[in-house]
Amino acid sequence: MSIIITVSRQLGSRGSYIATAIAKTMGLRYIDREILNRAAEMAGFPDQDMVAQLERKEKVPSFLGRFISELNTMPMIPSIASATLREGYAYDEQLATLMVQEGFSRDEAYEELVQSRQRAAAGESYAELVRQVILEYAHTGDVIIVGRGGQVILQDVSNALHIRVRAPETLRVMRLSERLGLDKKEAEQQIRQSDKERARYMRHYHDADWDDPDLYHMVINTGKISVEHITYIIDATARRITHQTME
Repeated sequence: MSIIITVSRQLGSRGSYIATAIAKTMGLRYIDREILNRAAEMAGFPDQDMVAQLERKEKVPSFLGRFISELNTMPMIPSIASATLREGYAYDEQLATLMVQEGFSRDEAYEELVQSRQRAAAGESYAELVRQVILEYAHTGDVIIVGRGGQVILQDVSNALHIRVRAPETLRVMRLSERLGLDKKEAEQQIRQSDKERARYMRHYHDADWDDPDLYHMVINTGKISVEHITYIIDATARRITHQTME
């Protein structure tokens, strides 16, 4: 039976380094951003525009929040009474904007507008796209999946090993400062923002607590154990789980 490992990590915890080391040691395929590229293909738009759309969906997952923000910028009473006319004018305005800004013909602008709306629709079904991609990679097996809720999506897969990598904030700040050449305050801001976004992602898409230890087989503190030792432990554990599943 094939090996499946998911890795959830804090920024500055060295989780990505550990996942890469495990992939090399065990001969696994390393998957992180490839999930978005594959999701874009499944949505019918295998291009960077679609990948960017999915990334924006991750950053601001709440459609309701965006809708309310946009609503607050609109006039309290529309200048044109007819909703049908307003929609028609808005559509013509979008076409005209594309024709002027991009130099499109009307037919080209129409095609671009249709595709943009289809991409937006795919973005709204982001969670399902990502779920399908992760299940697809898990079915193929011999893979390490980093981030994007793999520990929840594959929680009932018997041969999947779920790892959480963390470290004390002070150590994470030091590591990020050294890696990116940031001062301490900038590094702290990036780490806290990252933690907030990842926790929000898990709540919104999976109704789960990112820090819940029950989601994982192992929670590893890289302030206590080296990357090499962690790699050895995970290698042995993953092979043992796979062996037990086959028995």
